[in-house]
Amino acid sequence: MDIITQSVQVFLGSLKDILVNGDSSSFAQRMEQVVSVSHSMLCEIVPAMLEHMDEAIATQPKRKADWSIIRKDSRELTTTFGSLRFTRRYYQHKQTGQTAYLLDQYLGITPHAKVNGDVRQKAVVQAVQNSYRTSAENASPLSLSKMSVCNYVKDLHAFPGLVTTGSKRVVENLYVEADEDHVALQNGKNVQVKLVYIHEGIQEQGSRRELVNPRYLTWPLAADNDLLWETVSSYIEEQYDSEYLKHVFLSGDCAPWIRKGEEWLYPCVPVLDGYHTMKALRSLCGGRGREIAAFLQHVKEDAYDKAEALCEDILEDSPDELVKRRQVMERYLLGNWPRIRNQYHPDALGCSAEGHVSHILSERLSSRPCGWSVQNMQNMAQLRVMRANGQLIQYEDLAKQRDAHEKQPASQLAKPLLGSMTVKKAIRKSVHSASKQACNTLPILTSGQTTQLYKALHGLSLGSRAC
Repeated sequence: MDIITQSVQVFLGSLKDILVNGDSSSFAQRMEQVVSVSHSMLCEIVPAMLEHMDEAIATQPKRKADWSIIRKDSRELTTTFGSLRFTRRYYQHKQTGQTAYLLDQYLGITPHAKVNGDVRQKAVVQAVQNSYRTSAENASPLSLSKMSVCNYVKDLHAFPGLVTTGSKRVVENLYVEADEDHVALQNGKNVQVKLVYIHEGIQEQGSRRELVNPRYLTWPLAADNDLLWETVSSYIEEQYDSEYLKHVFLSGDCAPWIRKGEEWLYPCVPVLDGYHTMKALRSLCGGRGREIAAFLQHVKEDAYDKAEALCEDILEDSPDELVKRRQVMERYLLGNWPRIRNQYHPDALGCSAEGHVSHILSERLSSRPCGWSVQNMQNMAQLRVMRANGQLIQYEDLAKQRDAHEKQPASQLAKPLLGSMTVKKAIRKSVHSASKQACNTLPILTSGQTTQLYKALHGLSLGSRAC
C-alpha cells in the first residue's frame, strides 16, 4: 500500500471517529478537528506527489541529454497546512556546469526558503489587520515568530500608485480631502503619516453615507510634498474630463503640506474643514456658545472686520495664561478666513478626513501602544491604503526582486526542458496515475456499496466528476 492510499484511509477513519464517536458536543470543535486531520493528510500526500513529479522529470530523454543527476536532497517547507518534507534530485548542466533543483524551479519554490510563499502571503494579509504575533499564529499551524512576519512586511516595496480605471469620467465637482496620523517610532519620535483621497461626492446607502468612487493615497515620510500633489493632479487629469470639471474642493486642517495642494489642483476651492474650525473656535472662545455663534455669523456675512474685532475683545478679556494660546487660534482662524468662508459654497460637502484617517491608518498604526520602524510603518500604511482601494494584496508581487542578478542563472537553462509539452504531459500523467492508483485501492471503492463518497472518489479515480 503506497503512502497516498494509506494517508487517505487514515483520514477517512479519523473523519468517521470525529463525526460519530467524538467527545465534543460542539460542531464547530468537530470541524476544527477535521481541519487538523486534513492538514496531517496533506502533509503526507503532497510530498508523495512531489516525488512522483520529480521522478517524471528525471526519466525524460531531454533531461538525460542536458542535465546529469548529482544526488538526492531533502527539503522542508513550512506551509499554511503544516510542514512538507520531501526529497528531489539535484542536477548539473552538462555544458555550463550550472546546478539546479529542477522540481523546485518547475514549481516555483524559492531557493533556500524555509517558509513557503503561501505562509508569507497569509501572514502579510493578516498583518494588515492584526498584530504581528496574531498574524504569525494564524498563518500556519507550525511555530512562526512575530519577527518573521515583521520581516515579510519589510520585504515589500513594489506598491501600486494611484491607478486609473476605465475611461475618463465626467463630473462637475471633485472632492480631495487630506489629513495625517501621528505615529510613534521605535526611536521615541512621532511622525506624520499623510493620507489623501479623491472622491466624487456622497451617496446614501440605506442608513449609511458612502463616498462615490474614492481613491486613497499615502506618502513616504521623506518624499517631496510637491511630488505628492503632482501625483494627485496627474491622477485627476487622467481619470476625469477636465473640460467639464468646475470645482476641485480641497478640504483639511490647512496644514502647510495640505495648502501646497492649492498650487496643483485646478480649479481649486480650498476649505478648512468644520471639525478644525470648531476646535479652534472653542479654544479661542473658551467654549462660550454666544461668541462662537457670533463668529460664525460674521463668516456667513463675510464680515471680516467684525470677526477680527470680536477676536480682539475675546483676547482683552482673557486671563494672561491663556492669551498666547488664544492668539494662535485667532491667527489660525483669521488666516484661513477664505477657506472657512468656502464651507458655505453651494457645492461644498462636509469633510470626513478625521474618520478616514482613524479607520485606514490609526486603527493599525497608532490606536495601540507600539513603536514602528520607518520602513514597516510606511509599508503598513501602503497595505492599509491598498485594502481601502480594493486592491489585491499579493506578497510575491509586492516583494519582487529589485535586481536582475538575484535571479537564479540556472533557471534560464532549465526553461527549455521544464517548459516543453513533453515534460508537462509526463508530470501530469505521473500525478494522475498516482491519484488513480490510490483511489482504486481504497476499500470504499472495492466494497460494492454505492454511496455519495463512493461516487465522489470514483469520479476522481476516472479524472472526472461522477454523476
